[in-house]
Amino acid sequence: MKDNIKIKVVEIFRTVEGEGSWVGLPVSFIRLEGCNLRCPWCDTPYSYDGKTFKEYSLKELFEKIEGFGLKRLCITGGEPFLTKELPDLIKIFLDSGYKVLVETNGTLWNEGIKSIYNENLFIVCSPKPPSYYIHPDLIEYISELKFVIDEYIKLENIYRPEILEKVKNKTVILQPESNLKDRVKKALILQDELLKKGVESRIIPQCHKVLGLP
Repeated sequence: MKDNIKIKVVEIFRTVEGEGSWVGLPVSFIRLEGCNLRCPWCDTPYSYDGKTFKEYSLKELFEKIEGFGLKRLCITGGEPFLTKELPDLIKIFLDSGYKVLVETNGTLWNEGIKSIYNENLFIVCSPKPPSYYIHPDLIEYISELKFVIDEYIKLENIYRPEILEKVKNKTVILQPESNLKDRVKKALILQDELLKKGVESRIIPQCHKVLGLP
């Protein structure tokens, strides 16, 4: 374990996963500092204010997560790929038998992911407007695509066969913005349109907000 590495961390906590295909499972979270985007509906703006963080060594982070007694970890942000030591952080948990999920907006890449990747690393990519850009090198490592259904998103932002065919689990999540009723209605319409094109998707709200959890 590299003791000289310091990671900027906003939060470390244990909760129930509220989004995506891990929804409902008990999960430990590490929220890393910094983001390269500024989405208008972001619910964690404190993760990139440049002051709400503490630096941890890899050993300190590992010990804190071990203390939760789980073998399932989500690394989120902000944008985790802004942390250049991300592969080192992931590796210490994979080597200890953890399942590790990384949530990313998909715009960045780190070559170090290639050497540590295995079946216990899950990369959830949530492309963001207006371009919904995904870094080409990331695509083959994506386990799940998650789209926030807001007033602007269109079918063509989701239905991109050249990307969908490379997603490992062919999993597409439609997440209604802030669990709003009109966004749920739009998600249902998009789900039907995707189905006509042979693409299955799941509508999953932010369940942690329903449950009143962090």
